[in-house]
Amino acid sequence: MKLAALIEEKNVLIHMEWRTLAEAVRALVESLGPSLGRLSPDVVCEQLMAVEENLAVTPGHGVRMPHARLKGIDRLLMAVGTSKEGILVGTETDERVSLIFLILTPKTESATMLQTMASIARFVHGEENRKALVSTTAAARALRILEESGIEVKKALVAGDLMSAPTASIPPDMTLRQAVGLLAQSREEGLAVVDDEGQILGEISAGELMELGLPKYMNLVTNSKVLTEFQPFEAFYRREDSMTASELMNRDLLILPPETPVEILAHELLTKNRHRAYIAREQHLLGVVHRRDIVRKVLFL
Repeated sequence: MKLAALIEEKNVLIHMEWRTLAEAVRALVESLGPSLGRLSPDVVCEQLMAVEENLAVTPGHGVRMPHARLKGIDRLLMAVGTSKEGILVGTETDERVSLIFLILTPKTESATMLQTMASIARFVHGEENRKALVSTTAAARALRILEESGIEVKKALVAGDLMSAPTASIPPDMTLRQAVGLLAQSREEGLAVVDDEGQILGEISAGELMELGLPKYMNLVTNSKVLTEFQPFEAFYRREDSMTASELMNRDLLILPPETPVEILAHELLTKNRHRAYIAREQHLLGVVHRRDIVRKVLFL
């Protein structure tokens, strides 16, 4: 189904002039009117803003997607707001948003929520789409812009919907000292080793680095107090400037195509005891999905 088909013209508010995001969200919720059934707009706004404070979806480019899964509605509801001047996210920040896509789904439909959000993210990724939507002066034209984009909401939830772009990658000829520097600056526990053509070769993680720092026979030591008699991580420091990432990297990775259904992705992570899966097409790295992404993006929506 096309994204535009999910939105009614009466739920598109053009050139909103509210001062804060909370006020704009209130106006969008009220535009849904009878579609909310017995749900109070106050309750809906409270849940939406609670999510915004704790788990805001910010695809960037001045776009926000307030969202909530609610008991009391039986179908997906959407409203869209635009602002040429930008609406303040809050009273204590200078951040402004120009496009607001409000999404409500039944309590049990997290997949519908995530797929809708993914389709919106694809739409706003195009600068021309954003500019056209913000500058239009009519709700009907806004819907035509969405229609003409051809963006569709897919039914199946797949790895490509959950993945995030790698924060960094390690060239195979990088020294361990340099690789440690990248890993220390990153929030990741492991980084992919990627060649000049974007092909994923392996991974350097905290585990590989720690194992290098301790002699192999240390795995047989049962009394950890013995370890204090040795110079800590001496083996690592001896080789940090001579050993390269390709020599140490782990080649046994979980690599899946972006079309992998989320249930298979979760199964692979659990049964193979992996904390992350690299998403690639023909070994060309596209992104990464962590266990926490399934919790955050699927279970906690």
